[in-house]
Amino acid sequence: MHNPNRFFVSLLALLTVIAGVAMAGGGQEDATGGDEAPLVEIWGWRTQDAPVWEQVEAELQAHGENIEINYRAFPPTEYDSKLLVSLQGESGPDIMYTRRLPGARTQALIDGEYMIPLDGQVDFGNFTQATLNFIQSNGNTWGVPFANQIIGIFYNTSIFDEYGFEEPETWDELVEIAETLQADGVTPFFIPGKEAWALAMQHAMVGVSIPGVDWIQRLLVGDTNFLDQELVDLNTRLNDLKQYYQANFIANSTAEQDAAFALEEAAMVFYGIWGTTNWTELNPDFEFGYFPIPTVDDSDPARAYVYMDGSYALNSISDVPEAALTVLQFSATPEFGEIFSAATGEMTAVANVSMPADRPILVEAYGLSTTIAAEYIYWVGSPMGAGTPSPYDILREGMQAMYLDEITPLELAQRLQEGVSTWYAPLQ
Repeated sequence: MHNPNRFFVSLLALLTVIAGVAMAGGGQEDATGGDEAPLVEIWGWRTQDAPVWEQVEAELQAHGENIEINYRAFPPTEYDSKLLVSLQGESGPDIMYTRRLPGARTQALIDGEYMIPLDGQVDFGNFTQATLNFIQSNGNTWGVPFANQIIGIFYNTSIFDEYGFEEPETWDELVEIAETLQADGVTPFFIPGKEAWALAMQHAMVGVSIPGVDWIQRLLVGDTNFLDQELVDLNTRLNDLKQYYQANFIANSTAEQDAAFALEEAAMVFYGIWGTTNWTELNPDFEFGYFPIPTVDDSDPARAYVYMDGSYALNSISDVPEAALTVLQFSATPEFGEIFSAATGEMTAVANVSMPADRPILVEAYGLSTTIAAEYIYWVGSPMGAGTPSPYDILREGMQAMYLDEITPLELAQRLQEGVSTWYAPLQ
């Protein structure tokens, strides 16, 4: 149940942080015991992040910050409920991992006044606006982004080199590559059609290039809708492309995709940067590259669907708000970004960071994530994701149905329009 005094407690904690006085939430004295190092408790769902926080603690102490960090990772399926129950009991961590906005889980933390806006307290100058959009609402920034994911087409560089292929700059060039490979007995694309979310993701990653971000911007404000011929054309292009997928693709999973791609049984996959770790583990000698979805006309720039994977937020009644804020401030620096990417092999959300030289795919993808990220999107992190049914909800079943020839590309567009317009005002 919501605590009616929590707003006062949150305000007091915020004033405490601004004043730089280490106080306990509710006005109790700081329990750090003078020179004793304050312990900052951090909760998250990522076990792979433990080395990150060990290095952060060491780095802060090397800079003269007398702070200790304890990181606890919970199973992703249990984390959100565990966190919310603890916060409702006026306990929990000092710093919490939060999901992106719009999203019910993080919105519930904001509505419950469990988080403090960080504007003016953390320097967000090292983040692109496209990244910050995922953790901003009502003019406030509620967390420090920690990782970005980029999605698009990953390809086997050996196969491309063997055929003399360049990364395609238009959709027609992509189709020509697929035709050539298929004619020579090579599987052009491996698609995990059994996992509906991956098909929804495929639609969204193509959408930022075809029809493109300008069209999506018009969609979001209601200047067009899902029945527009440009959206129907996108559906048609994807439906036509299925002739270049592996046999019985609708029955395959992402695990099967990872194995087939890493073992060089297919030339390309529509996927995300997180898959690269699995591919390298399955085949350490496997060489692959990345390109964003090409546009219809090479005079139009291709864009990449980049989304924030999570952020660090400050508990509004942290017992050590000053120390916790110091940790959050460090997590917004390029120095932290280098620690994060080196320890996890993932792309930090912080800009102006050098990726590990031994992970060239990270170097390439990170550079693109800071230069060609789409500002307007309709999958995760979009304003259209705030209600039900969202485009994601509809595309999961709709893409499978279209690929199975149960509905047409036009009927998929109609499902999107009819579903999202039930609650999204600009489309009504």
